[in-house]
Amino acid sequence: MSQGDYEEELTADREEIASVLSGVADGIRTGAIRLGDNTDAVTVETPDELTLEIELETEDGEMSLELELEWAVSGEATPVSSLDITPENEDEEIPLAGAADAAQSLARFEVYQARDEEWRWRLRHRNGNIIATSGEGYTRKHNALKGLRSVMTNSANAEITGEFTN
Repeated sequence: MSQGDYEEELTADREEIASVLSGVADGIRTGAIRLGDNTDAVTVETPDELTLEIELETEDGEMSLELELEWAVSGEATPVSSLDITPENEDEEIPLAGAADAAQSLARFEVYQARDEEWRWRLRHRNGNIIATSGEGYTRKHNALKGLRSVMTNSANAEITGEFTN
């Protein structure tokens, strides 16, 4: 590996793997992906246009799905830099991958198909806690995405009402 390269292998359940892939997606959306959860963590800037190669193959009784992102690197700046990942409290887990700007990625929306085969969304904090859910299921994924986008759009300046006690 050359300077700035990063490699990690993770064996985990579907939920944890999906969480890592969601973190990569968050990083792509914000323009910088953070890889790693310790002192070896790096961040890499991503351009507006990338190439995604998807390869599925079966060999010797094992199935492999490879996702590869590629983009040109300009010679002007180093696209990869080291990060010092230190959680705010020692019980907090830092995800293996995410958006490089932690302020933009304290939580992320996930759209998933539940056991009842309906589509739902949830808002998950970077520590893994679920903070909000769609509450209802949708028969089609695009309807779940529509509901999620509606919540995002309509909640930005929403009022807090009701009686509160300290």
